[in-house]
Amino acid sequence: MSLRKRGRGTRAKSARGEEWDELHDEAARERRRARPSEQIDALRHLFDDPALAGVDLAAAAVVISVTSARCRVFHDGRELDCIVPPEIAARQKSALAVGDRVLFDDALRISAILPRRSVLSRPDPLNPHLQRLIAANIDVVANVVSTKSPPLRPRLIDRFLIAIQRGGAAPLIVVNKIDLDRDLTPLRVYEELGVPVIGCSTKSGEGLDALRAAVSGKTSALVGHSGVGKSSILNALDERLQIATGDLHRRGTGRHTTTSSTLHDLGGGTLIVDTPGIRELGLWDLTPRTLRESFPEFDEAAELCRFNDCTHLHEPACEAKQRVERGELSRARYDTYVRLMEDLSCEKR
Repeated sequence: MSLRKRGRGTRAKSARGEEWDELHDEAARERRRARPSEQIDALRHLFDDPALAGVDLAAAAVVISVTSARCRVFHDGRELDCIVPPEIAARQKSALAVGDRVLFDDALRISAILPRRSVLSRPDPLNPHLQRLIAANIDVVANVVSTKSPPLRPRLIDRFLIAIQRGGAAPLIVVNKIDLDRDLTPLRVYEELGVPVIGCSTKSGEGLDALRAAVSGKTSALVGHSGVGKSSILNALDERLQIATGDLHRRGTGRHTTTSSTLHDLGGGTLIVDTPGIRELGLWDLTPRTLRESFPEFDEAAELCRFNDCTHLHEPACEAKQRVERGELSRARYDTYVRLMEDLSCEKR
């Protein structure tokens, strides 16, 4: 699901919040948490594969973790170790993800992967033309950040927001370690776009109740830079988990204590995927058009640009650029947009 630019001549709504709210409200309505049987019923219309005709879809299991040629699933109150068949294992990181709903046979062999309602993905680092799945069927993706240790990286936040929006989930920004720095001013631009921002501390417990409320009864994923404290947050939300955590390196970067995505059941219909920390996030199947749609705050200005197809890069009389210069639009967000557009141009050469 993506935001669509309105035609020139129509009156634009404020791009600071309303469009993101509309997008996220629609996504929330589509993915509001339900019992597993209700989720399967809601997906029945997606099954056009004749091979699934007559299959009991209520028998679907949820993938908890994925390893080489095997995966761990949750089914009917039990955790099971299943075999991933060769045709799936050969492209495992592109075909099967934590959060997938799957069917299996009597030999505990995966027989089908059910259609997804959302996905979080990135290009494969070794093959940018291949999609690598991070998690599937996610309602909320919480981008965990810190402002000092490690330092805030707005461009990485922007990239995550694009990936989250394009994958069909709702975004949330979680600022961990606010006991070290309570200044959330750098995150205000995202709040103005309608993206919820929650500050918390796993040491003091501050903000954890607000985070619990935001993910309660939903399937969520924690993503972000190494060292921001994703695993520590999960331990704070449910002390039974006891997930290994690590300190920062001396140079201020995080240690990879989580090496693969894992789904955790916190009870009450609340499922959270802990993902490995990353330092860079490539964007899958991005085009100039979808990139422009991913920066809704430019839409209102675009109505006043001289050219209907203004890219907001080099054209004269570009209202978006003028608003950036006047401080009405975020310079940091615009710089991210320009960098991504330049990257797309380089890929075409």
